[in-house]
Formats: sequence, C-alpha cells, structure tokens
Amino acid sequence: MSRPLRVVVCGTLFGQVYLSAFNTPFSGFELAGIVARGSQRSRELAARYGVPLYQQVADLPEDIDIACVVIRSAIVGGAGSEIAQALLKCGISVLQEHPVYQSDVAQCLKLARQHQCTYQVNTHYPHIPAVRQFIRVMRQALTEQPALFIEATCGVQVICSLLDILGRVFGRFAPCGFEAPEGWSQALLAQMQGAPPYTPLRGVIAGVPLTLNLQNQLDPADPDNHFHMMHRICIGLPGGNLLLANTHGPLLWNPQLHIPRERTETGCREPLPAADAPHYYQTPLYTLTADNGDDLQQVLAQQWPSAIRHALHEFAERRQQPQPQHAQHLLALTAAWKDLMSQVGNPQSVTFSAPPSLPGAALAQLNRREEEHHD
Repeated sequence: MSRPLRVVVCGTLFGQVYLSAFNTPFSGFELAGIVARGSQRSRELAARYGVPLYQQVADLPEDIDIACVVIRSAIVGGAGSEIAQALLKCGISVLQEHPVYQSDVAQCLKLARQHQCTYQVNTHYPHIPAVRQFIRVMRQALTEQPALFIEATCGVQVICSLLDILGRVFGRFAPCGFEAPEGWSQALLAQMQGAPPYTPLRGVIAGVPLTLNLQNQLDPADPDNHFHMMHRICIGLPGGNLLLANTHGPLLWNPQLHIPRERTETGCREPLPAADAPHYYQTPLYTLTADNGDDLQQVLAQQWPSAIRHALHEFAERRQQPQPQHAQHLLALTAAWKDLMSQVGNPQSVTFSAPPSLPGAALAQLNRREEEHHD
C-alpha cells in the first residue's frame, strides 16, 4: 500500500476547520505540519496536533503532497494567492479556500500544469452532508425531468459556493448570465423599517432561469457572521420542487399540487380513484434528510470536518487523475462569480450586533400554548 498523502494547512483561523478533519482517523492522509506566522494560536495548534510549525513555504520538507491554503486571498486583502503560487512552484498540489480572483485562479492553474501538480479552489459548502445529498438527489431527478427554475437566497460570503453547488447539480454553467433589475422605488423605501437586506438578481445557469436574493452586506469587524440565510436553494421540475431549506438541511421534496380529474357521463369532473392516481393520495411534502438533531456546535465539530475530509478525498482523486474539465469547471465558476458580482457591486459595509437568542424550543412552546388556547 502506498504511503498516506502528507498534508500541511496554511493559516490557523478558518484553518482550524481543516485541522479538525484530522481529529478522527483519516485513511490515506496524514497531517504533516502547519504553515503560519508563528502566533500563539498557531504554536498551540501545532503542539495540540503534534506537528511542526513552518513560518515560510521555503521551510517545508520535500515530501509534502498537498497544501490547504486557508488564508484570505487578494479579494479581501490577504496573501493567500501568493502563498498558493509559491507552493505550486515547489510542485506541491494546492487546495485553496474560496473566494479567489479569476485571474489568480488562471495563474495557479498555469503554474500547476508547469510544475506537474494540481490546483483547486474549495468552496467548502458543496461538501456539507445535506448539500451533498441535495446535489445527488437533484442529479438523479434531472435524469427523468428537466429543470424549470432555480430560486435561491444566500449571503455574499457564500455566493461562490452557491454557484458551485448549482454547477455541480447541472454539470455545467453555460449558458450563464446575470442582471440586476431595477431596485426598490422611493415610495416603497419610505414605508420600510430600515433598508432592504437583499439585492434581487435574475439570471440563467445551465440555461435554467434563476431568481436570486443576495444579502450583499458585510460587517468589516465580523465578516464571517450575520447571514440572514446562508444557502437556500429550490429547483423546480414539472413534477414538483426540491428545497434545500438551509445549508445544513433539511431537504424537502414538494410534489406539484395537481388535482387529477376525469369527465363522467354527466359532464362533471371528479377526482380519480387511488388506483388511477396514486400520487394524489400521498403526502404533499417529503422530508428527505433525517433530523440528526445537531446543534450549531455539533455542526462545526462534526459536519464541517466531514466536509473537509470529503473535499480532500475529491481533490486527491483529481490529483491522481487530472482531467481538463476540472480546470474548465473552476474557470467557469470564477467567471460566473465575477459576472454576478459586477452586477451588484461591492458589499455594503454595515455594523451588526450579536443576534438575540430565540431558540426553536421556545417557539415550539409558544406554538403549543397558542394551539391550546384555540382548542
């Protein structure tokens, strides 16, 4: 058996999620080090995982196979792309956390070809268990019926991953394009309690009409938080629609409401019997994901590390068998992201407070009290 692939993680902020993938047995991969500036956090993480801390790419040993670059790219003023390019020049395959400028992606792909290694951008969320199931179920459904529409909502921080999810569902992006319709009228704005949080867009992905509500807002002091909705995606088919209610589920299938009827001798139209229209006598909403009851801490501690392991397995397969369509998909993804963001402009800079607590259990209790009152 060949030795495990030796992996280093560059960056220790979101990089902690990548490191957590090694908290459980991870066949085929071995954590070989951390690349960071040497902060106390980085030193503590290196000690916790029992691996060396390297402060420069030049310090890495020659037996490193994969580097996960989890350092902000030039889009948000970071050096992630520069580090990725330095690693590629050493012949080390790079999995870089999104988002990344299209020009940087093209340069990294070029360097990967020159130095016989592999480059990929990881948008993370397509590897979350509920999203993987959404992609898998939707692909199967599309073998039987065509897509009629896409309806989606997300925050600007994850728009690249939402596009990646849709690209994986349809297997392509083209034909693809976006436009921002006229905004809110002054009359409506005057009636609102605050500014509208979402920018509406229209578009086409893989030839399918798209309506998108994008929360194009960022708090500079806390850019990784304050989503009103991370990902919500609904794809409609002639037979119904499949809804990913949020990034971590649930996944819901809603058959189209269609009342089957037939003409009788008297001219009346009556519902068909169950033997002739079995779908009419089935539940109008199916939950396709099991409710695992994970709280947010468990999502971060279990589902996100699982997503990193899945992303690394996929990357290792592409590293083993590189194919032109992988690079083409990545370039098409970044082109779509660039086109979309050109329609809405830079995110609005806002200041958010920590959200007040409103647990679902409390809402359920209020609902029970209301039901008892009406009974």
